[in-house]
Amino acid sequence: MAQLIINRVFKPSVCKNILRHTNVRMFSSTTHFSSQPAYPFLLIDYILNFPQDGRVITCISPYKANEVRIHDKELIKEVCDAMTVGFSRDGLGYRLSWNRVVITYNPSDPELDDVTVDLPSLPTFTKIHNLTMSSLPVRDKDWVVGVKLSGSRISLCRPYGSSKWINIKAKCINPNSTLMFSKTDQRFYIPGLGGNFLCYLDLNSKENDQTKFIEMQFDKLPKSVFEKVANLSSCSKTDHLVESPTGQLFLVKWYGADMENYESKTLQHVTEKFTVFRANEKSEKCYKTMTYTEDIGDLCIFVGHSEAFCVLASSSRGLKPNCIYFVGRNFGVYDLTTGTCTHFLTEEEVPIKNSRFPYWPCPSALY
Repeated sequence: MAQLIINRVFKPSVCKNILRHTNVRMFSSTTHFSSQPAYPFLLIDYILNFPQDGRVITCISPYKANEVRIHDKELIKEVCDAMTVGFSRDGLGYRLSWNRVVITYNPSDPELDDVTVDLPSLPTFTKIHNLTMSSLPVRDKDWVVGVKLSGSRISLCRPYGSSKWINIKAKCINPNSTLMFSKTDQRFYIPGLGGNFLCYLDLNSKENDQTKFIEMQFDKLPKSVFEKVANLSSCSKTDHLVESPTGQLFLVKWYGADMENYESKTLQHVTEKFTVFRANEKSEKCYKTMTYTEDIGDLCIFVGHSEAFCVLASSSRGLKPNCIYFVGRNFGVYDLTTGTCTHFLTEEEVPIKNSRFPYWPCPSALY
């Protein structure tokens, strides 16, 4: 299966010096799945923990907004690649071709067949905001693909059913938030515009069906947290739902602010803070009770211009538990334990960013 593009980890020319003191097994670029997994986050972890090598300078701020300034252009490119190239997850990959999406699945189970699905064309000039699926693509199974398009448009497709896009009337959804599928609830979810409701779609949704909604009831915030959130009133905010491997549902609120770069005389939008709420497992079907938390345990959450997802930090080298890795207008890591946000910048203090789809390559276990 040569259609699947997986993550390029590091160029030996760039990494031979920064990784020479570590026991890291390197994997080279390939246009097909290898039996050996790729670990782009080893580079991120190294930079965060051993940054003072002349090319990377970490500026520690007492205001819990650290900056990692990378002075080497080749290393900047490697960081962009490590945080954006491809999307590898359980043998799953996506490839964009104009207004079409090709989904490929190369399962590790030898009893399962490789699957390549070329989805129907989307309208011309369509921009895909994110894509999610009800299950892994297995032949002869009624699995559903959902896409959140630019603005507030949502479409569904059953590749082994009618194989056409089903257009949904999506109202009051946040245009910058992402669509996700809950395996526990068997629904597609996307936060409402104000962040107090969840809009959802059932798997059997039909053409021109409207999104339904349920309320999120938030427990009272601790006083210290309430004051911090109140100070973010001038920030932009997007809401993202994510489900852990055990089925625990989290709501992640992502706050960003415009900052002036005095050297380039430009405005830059950077991540300011994250808040996380855990859904009570005993919530009723008509609403979900959400509780503020700063402890997601061994989990890492990834948010960006694709479906948010959770990974066990202990299952993949280079990941730090209880952290949120983010990518969009800038790259970085947010530590929920300390409330510290670390950004990656160029030596000119310009946020490093990349807008390729989809953003995050998913780590997998290293054995």
